[in-house]
Amino acid sequence: MKSWKLIAGALLCLPVVAGLAAQDEKKQQPGKDEKAFPTFTPSKEHQLLKKFDGEWEFTSKCMMPGMEEMEGKGTETARMTFGGFWSDCEAKGTMGGKEWSGRAIVGFDPQKKKYVGYWVDSMTPYVYRFEGDADAMGKMWNFKTQGVDPKTGKETTERMVWEFKDPDHRTMKFFAKDESGKEIQVSEMTYTRKPAMIK
Repeated sequence: MKSWKLIAGALLCLPVVAGLAAQDEKKQQPGKDEKAFPTFTPSKEHQLLKKFDGEWEFTSKCMMPGMEEMEGKGTETARMTFGGFWSDCEAKGTMGGKEWSGRAIVGFDPQKKKYVGYWVDSMTPYVYRFEGDADAMGKMWNFKTQGVDPKTGKETTERMVWEFKDPDHRTMKFFAKDESGKEIQVSEMTYTRKPAMIK
């Protein structure tokens, strides 16, 4: 009789033991724990940024109103980094006979559903921020930029457009509004991908 009671008691305890085991297993899998830090993987929007990877040469021209047109040239190195979420673009060149260097970090914000980026360079002490969209193929990119006009020290908003002519040729154009409120193009950069080095 005692043996039947022991067996019955053991059967009644099985659900409790199973529940405790399940809790232990959940604790050992932090990815499924609600309190664990969430894990992310690069999205298709991040994948589009790989189009910029590589070594580039560029020519530039600046057509600011009231200023003499200036031309320049330089090089850019771009690579996906930080877990495949960000494109890190480092550039250096000359403009109007003066050397400069700069850097952009560009990614995709899944909450805003927008591409976002930052630009800093050796010409000014300001950070330029930009936010915008790209078409499905990553051929056309349109951004709203926010920064500071170095001449006036006032906040300024411009429009920036990137366009891929083909995988090895692209342009970057900036547009601003003149005193009458009309949008005009103020600068342009034309990029050509450097031939791949033979290893």
